[in-house]
Amino acid sequence: MSEELANTVYLGGIPEDVTVEQIKHLFITFGEIKSVDLPIDSETQKNRGFAFIEYEDIEDAESAIDNYDEGELFGRIVKVKPAKPYKPKSFYTKPVWHSEDWQRKNNEEYTYKERMRREKQKKRDEEERKKEEEKAKKYQKKQ
Repeated sequence: MSEELANTVYLGGIPEDVTVEQIKHLFITFGEIKSVDLPIDSETQKNRGFAFIEYEDIEDAESAIDNYDEGELFGRIVKVKPAKPYKPKSFYTKPVWHSEDWQRKNNEEYTYKERMRREKQKKRDEEERKKEEEKAKKYQKKQ
């Protein structure tokens, strides 16, 4: 766990109607709370089902994790885990086929499949040509 988050815990699985004050009241039993971050959904104006609790001391955060993980909060089983740093999701701004790796891989596959298709067609054409020659020879012998 990183130093800056060592005294912060993640509280997950909380009901939508839980407030910051209720979280503080419940978790103050493990130590002095520095802050509580309860993200709110912009559409529903309710919490998003998780919170971050920052304690003054690392030992208090560890105590909350040890004592309340898989505990019950207003009828729900909640998770209390060490907080992890936020990693923004990387989204591509270009279609996948703009990637050189994708083009190389798919071009090789296309080239291979096309080559195999052409070879099969060439064999079929050759067989067809031989059959036509045999028919022509038989026809010439009859005359």
